[in-house]
Amino acid sequence: MKKILMVAWLSVAVSAGALPISEEGKQQARLFNVFLEASYLRKANPHRAFALLQQALELEPQSKFLRQQLVALALVMQAPHRAAPYADFISPNDEENDAEDWAVYAAYHVQQNDIPAALHAYEKALEKTPDNAELLYQYLLLLAATDTSKAITVLEDFAQQHPASAAQAYTQIARFYARQQQLPQALEYLDKAIAADPQEVAPRLLKGELYEQTSQFFLMLHEFEELEKLGYVNAGMFSRMAAVFLVVKDLPKAKAYFLKAKAAEPTDNVANYFLSMFAEEEKDYVQAIRYLQEAGDYTSNASRWLQVSFLQQKQNDSAASLKTLTQAYKRFAGNVEIAFFYGLALNDSKQYKKAARVFSKLLQERPDYVDARLHYAYALESLKKYKDMETQIRLILDKQPQHAAALNLLAYSLAERETRLDEALELAKRAVAVAPQDISFQDTLGWVYLKQGDLAQAAALLESISAETLAQYPEITYHLAVLRLKQGRTQDALTLLQQARPTWPAAEKLYRQLTR
Repeated sequence: MKKILMVAWLSVAVSAGALPISEEGKQQARLFNVFLEASYLRKANPHRAFALLQQALELEPQSKFLRQQLVALALVMQAPHRAAPYADFISPNDEENDAEDWAVYAAYHVQQNDIPAALHAYEKALEKTPDNAELLYQYLLLLAATDTSKAITVLEDFAQQHPASAAQAYTQIARFYARQQQLPQALEYLDKAIAADPQEVAPRLLKGELYEQTSQFFLMLHEFEELEKLGYVNAGMFSRMAAVFLVVKDLPKAKAYFLKAKAAEPTDNVANYFLSMFAEEEKDYVQAIRYLQEAGDYTSNASRWLQVSFLQQKQNDSAASLKTLTQAYKRFAGNVEIAFFYGLALNDSKQYKKAARVFSKLLQERPDYVDARLHYAYALESLKKYKDMETQIRLILDKQPQHAAALNLLAYSLAERETRLDEALELAKRAVAVAPQDISFQDTLGWVYLKQGDLAQAAALLESISAETLAQYPEITYHLAVLRLKQGRTQDALTLLQQARPTWPAAEKLYRQLTR
């Protein structure tokens, strides 16, 4: 058919200017033009191309080639039912079939799920072109699913007949054995592959992976180190080597190989994540943040944004941390953890209205999120929305009556407002009973006693708090200063207020009153 078309085209081209074209010549020209248009449209518009090939077949009904082309195109279109009317293109006389015919016929039977017929067709195709590696691969892929032993035999024969490709053949045999969890046989063929071609990467890589799967980590490292000597640079391999050094606690080597992984692939997620951890351990927070932001998944991974915000907090850069969380909240709309920590950051920065909105929205989606409800109550308390705050606290205590933080928040709020102090005392005692080591709960109980005028009980609690804790928590320092003032120890009170006033507004206000 191809030759006929070409001859027809040449005859038309040569004679067009000199002689009248016969009806047969006109038909051949139409046939060629239709076929040529179909060829151009195969990728851009396969359905149109299929229709054109059908037109061509009407012009040349006996064409074996056109039938084969129709079958091949139908398979590309994943429409084997459209191929069925033309699948008789294979001739009973095998001399008339070439390797391409049998390959297309094999693919047709694969889509029909007739595996024996497909294998037979591939074998016929390989008889025509025994050195066709692509055909062999397709055949072996199908054969391995039905008869692995025969596939191995075919590959063994291929390795013997084609020494230059023996390494690849033995590696494929090893893969078959590895899938069957026959690791000794897999390793045996990988050794054959390496012996056949010591420079081949695939067998060493697979060998290393098999050692990794069986926890033979030092043997794995040996294979990967050999690959490195061969110049094989791969981020995944280096990261896996680094992970082994982490397991055996050789941290310098682990870091060195993560750096190699990053050098091979600067955006590698695993390498950047662990390098960030190393940098954080070394308190190099700037570099730790940079590693996270250079990872390929940074733009799509909410956890990475949270890590960056935490690291910025460790840098004592609350503004940068809040900015990161603000951006993350917009980028990862609906992410519960982002919303929670964004709300916390807003509370910390005293943006209570925004915090309340964030927590309110979060609780609409996750009403069971107790910690979010607690911090929502904190924002409401800070906004002096005491009724709403108490509603939230009661919702928590209805389900968890011993929730110490909720008990403490309500107790502290009542004490600050100097209302229902007996209830505040009972709530504060319950919180301390649940968590007696929590300094903030002890402080609240002492503050309630102080508001009630029980200086002895207040002193027993507040005076037991260490100087180091007082230096860390100006609010507690302020409470102790008020106690000292009520005890008549004004100078001690001023000393404590002087300590607390830079960061605690109430301490500043009281200090000014006392020093007028």
